[in-house]
Amino acid sequence: MKFLLVITLSLLSSVAFAEDFGLGVILGDPSGLSVKMKMDESHSLDGAFAYSGGKHHGMQFHADYLRDRARSWHTSGGGPINMYYGIGGRIISYDDTKKSVVALGPRGSLGLNYDFFNPNVEIFGELALVLEVAPSVDADIDFGVGARIRF
Repeated sequence: MKFLLVITLSLLSSVAFAEDFGLGVILGDPSGLSVKMKMDESHSLDGAFAYSGGKHHGMQFHADYLRDRARSWHTSGGGPINMYYGIGGRIISYDDTKKSVVALGPRGSLGLNYDFFNPNVEIFGELALVLEVAPSVDADIDFGVGARIRF
């Protein structure tokens, strides 16, 4: 639990250095609160505090360091559709046959986003592969779509 608190406080303290901050929701596996902090034109941090209903039913926190605009496709109606990828980690707490388990491991994500400028909203879709390394080795997939309001 202390580990989760340290990571959350670290991410929140970096808001002061972020050029752009987004807050919204992600729906899928997991579903919950989503945040994104743009560090510069091509890098950002994103994370979510959400409920996972997939392989493990429980609360999870994940955070990724992203390479934004790895590839862009221009649209006729407005801004481009941008591809991003990144690496980070996930910690999840769930009940497994009469005992509570806290699992953690690295996560690699790949996604697409589209920025609206009036209103200042971003929509996104994401797929992530998670390799749980503690307390046992296992693999999982996170996926979701969502929207964030940028401040």
